[in-house]
Amino acid sequence: MTTALGVDVDTDGNGVDPLTHRNIIMRHWNNTGIMGGLTVSGRSDLYYAVSAGVAVCSMGSADGYTEAYFAGGTTENAVSAGDGTYSRIDSIYLLANTGTPDNVVHCMVVQGTPSASPAAPTLPAGALPLQQMLVPAGASKTSSASVNGSQNYAIPYGGSLGQVGRSVDNSDYSSVWTDTAFHNMLLCTFSVPTDRMIHVDYQCSPYALGDGGSVISRIMIDEQTVKQAEIWCNNIADMKYLFYDGVVAAGSHTCRIMAAKKTGEQVKYVGSSASYIGRAVQVWDRGVSQ
Repeated sequence: MTTALGVDVDTDGNGVDPLTHRNIIMRHWNNTGIMGGLTVSGRSDLYYAVSAGVAVCSMGSADGYTEAYFAGGTTENAVSAGDGTYSRIDSIYLLANTGTPDNVVHCMVVQGTPSASPAAPTLPAGALPLQQMLVPAGASKTSSASVNGSQNYAIPYGGSLGQVGRSVDNSDYSSVWTDTAFHNMLLCTFSVPTDRMIHVDYQCSPYALGDGGSVISRIMIDEQTVKQAEIWCNNIADMKYLFYDGVVAAGSHTCRIMAAKKTGEQVKYVGSSASYIGRAVQVWDRGVSQ
């Protein structure tokens, strides 16, 4: 019989078994990842050093999550010296076994394959990646390796997921509209695990031919208009912004930007690079909506 976390075992042995406990822990987190610590560094030998820390681990969705503590130390296994010609990527990981073959938290490393274009090696089932390390050719100790990529962190349930959608078009939009119909500008898709509060940020660099003109910019969520505004433009392509804050249900969604000529001269959009944005929309998660 399943009981609640925090309830003592009764005389019949009814209480929280380990799997129930792990399933409760899983509902506290959006994903597995590092909670804190667990910084990887090289040494003067062929082991890697890992600082003390805690991570959210899982052997699979049916097995729930664990919150695993590692007291700090070295990887249990060593790697080989660097290849004579090519570099390689080593992956250091944490493995929190839940009974098979043991119930121990292991910190280990999988050695990558030397290559002109090295790729990270495949980790065993249930492994939580801590850090990838790039080992140069000829290395005789792991202190010669450099960090490759960033660590992945666990996000608490209800916490912001950060940017969940983005679409950018930095090309010059040279077509001049002579009608007042709405034209598709940008489209991005995004998914959220629960009902969420979102923030949409649209920015563009329009300018008007001649003495000036205006466009209607429209933000649509799941093909429904949620915000629109008239934007006045002159012959300087300065940045314009339009924002929207709202709530979406759990699942997959679309965010579309459309625009239409409103008054005055025709409007064009200017862009050339990541530093000179023509049109861009970003969708940000702001956390759980109750």
